[in-house]
Amino acid sequence: MTISSNEKLSQLNWVRAIAAFLVVGYHCEITMALPTYFGFGVLPFFKSGHTGVQLFFVLSGFVVFLAHSRDRERDWNVLSMFAFKRFRRIYPPLWIVLLPLTVMLVAGIGATIPTTYDVVGAFLILPVQNEVILGTEWTLRHEILFYLLFALFLWDRRLGLAILLAWAVVGSAVAVFSDQHWLIEFLLSPNHLLFLSGMGIAWVYLRGDLPAGVPVLAAGLTVFAASYALSLKMPLDADLSILMFGAGASGIIYGLAALKRLNRPVAWMDAAGASSYALYLIHYPLISMLLKLNKRLSGKIELNPYLCFLIIIVTCYCAAWAFHRWLEKPAIAMASSMWRRPPVAEAV
Repeated sequence: MTISSNEKLSQLNWVRAIAAFLVVGYHCEITMALPTYFGFGVLPFFKSGHTGVQLFFVLSGFVVFLAHSRDRERDWNVLSMFAFKRFRRIYPPLWIVLLPLTVMLVAGIGATIPTTYDVVGAFLILPVQNEVILGTEWTLRHEILFYLLFALFLWDRRLGLAILLAWAVVGSAVAVFSDQHWLIEFLLSPNHLLFLSGMGIAWVYLRGDLPAGVPVLAAGLTVFAASYALSLKMPLDADLSILMFGAGASGIIYGLAALKRLNRPVAWMDAAGASSYALYLIHYPLISMLLKLNKRLSGKIELNPYLCFLIIIVTCYCAAWAFHRWLEKPAIAMASSMWRRPPVAEAV
């Protein structure tokens, strides 16, 4: 039995929502702990929240393969539509955020004045050594690299798969066992293995054969939770951490996709999942701005650190919902209207 690549999996919104929550909590925790603000960790549980990124990467590989696995090979129309769909989803909302941040930094309102390449690299999502404008954009750089290689897979399945496997598997081994120039480390990051893991899960899913959903989900949750607890107690090697959390994330996404009875809409999770990209884009600058405001008001209003943390999280989510509804969606619609063919709906 095979499954349609157009099937919607509502439960994957849970992954988006939870991963975004972990990342926002992480950035709030590490920023509040800076000496210029509170100077101590408020909720240490979130010190390892950056691992939500590994959930996103596995999910990205799953979603992209699910949406395009049956596209025709060697078809320029298919390839151009894939490129357009990725462009409209990623770039217009990003540019809305980057533009005011860039203007502020160029005007000297910030710690660093960006170079020309910093600006061009940010707007085009090119490889950079350091994130100067938007600190969270590093994950998008890995996404774009994955999309470029996946486009080769769409053009020629055998050649593309061979290159994807070499890039992820061989590249990860090289990265784990040797220190390289920053550009080589970017190109050969172990994170790329997670995209392949998501693709593999989607391939099995489309064949209608995802056995042992409950045990695999339980194993994935256990590995992820155990890795999370361990990382809170001791620093882990960065590459090893990626692989540990990636294994847990793969089990979670496999298990959720296998359990069809979970495929039902949950309004607030759907909303959180839908606005997760908006949250990703705006939360870090917003956290910084809110903490600066709190510091200015500290002589007049003394906020309990825990209350401050809660206010920041709630504000980020409200702002992300507003950004998604009134800026992100119109920007994507405008980009779609400029395309000469009717836009194709996202698969998941």
